[in-house]
This record gives sequence, C-alpha cells and structure tokens, in this order.
Amino acid sequence: AIKEDSVQLLKELDDTHDIILFLDPDHAGERIRRLLSKQLKHIYHAFIDRDVAYSKNMKKIGIEHASEDDIKNALGDIQAVHKKSTSDVTYSFLHDTKLTGNKDSKALRDFVSKKLRLGHVNGKTLYQRLKMFEISQKQVIEAISESSSKEEIRAELPQG
Repeated sequence: AIKEDSVQLLKELDDTHDIILFLDPDHAGERIRRLLSKQLKHIYHAFIDRDVAYSKNMKKIGIEHASEDDIKNALGDIQAVHKKSTSDVTYSFLHDTKLTGNKDSKALRDFVSKKLRLGHVNGKTLYQRLKMFEISQKQVIEAISESSSKEEIRAELPQG
C-alpha cells in the first residue's frame, strides 16, 4: 500500500506542516487514507468524486484522470479532522433519515456524500466522516433536502 519510509517522512513533516490527503477514490486510496489518518496529527482531507476520476476507457480510476477544474474544486473543499467531535449525528439519526437500513440508502448516501464532499462512503464510513469533520444533523438534513429525487424521504425527515 504505502512504503514505511514514506510514512516515516510524512510523520516528520507532520511535526512542522499541515498535510492534505488527496488520494484516489478507490479501495487502495481509502485504505491509505485510513492508515495515514491513524498515524498523523495535522491532516486535512480532500475528496474527488469517483465519476470524474475514471480514465477515458473507464478501466482505471485515479485523480490523474480528473479534469483541472474537478481537482481545483476538490482542493477548494478541504475538510479538517477534529479528533474530539462535537457532531450530534448518531447511528439512529442515519437510520431515521434512511441513510442506512433502506433499499434506497446507497443512492441517498452517495448524494449526501457528494454534497458534503466526504468521498465514497458506506453506512459506517459515512458515520465516521460526519463525526470526524464535525458535520451536524442539520447540515445532513439540508443536504438531503436538496435532492429533488428524494421528495418522499424529505417529507419523513425529523425536523430540527
């Protein structure tokens, strides 16, 4: 995944610099992100949508395939990590808003994660990133409300 000497160099830089993790939106990129997030203290995250990171033949995925504008947008929405989260998001909230446990949950999670610039997520990763970036229930509900294709879900959302 990532060489130990590269991790060591990043740890040394972490003492004097903020580090932005801008990795491929694939499984390997997410694995490296998790590994480095555990080992570094001063990190920020930038995410690029999977659909803009595919090669022309649609066989490879990576930030090198994204357009300059897509890269600028991703770097313009950097997320700071908060070790002690004050987010009021709970697993129950995710279930109540149909972000988990529903047949349409994946599509809704994909929409919300794009709106909030969280990268590709499943239910557990969505919860972790909402907490890590201190995103509130209100912000999640606002993101869901912007989805015109989810009117029935908006009608059932808890008000708050």
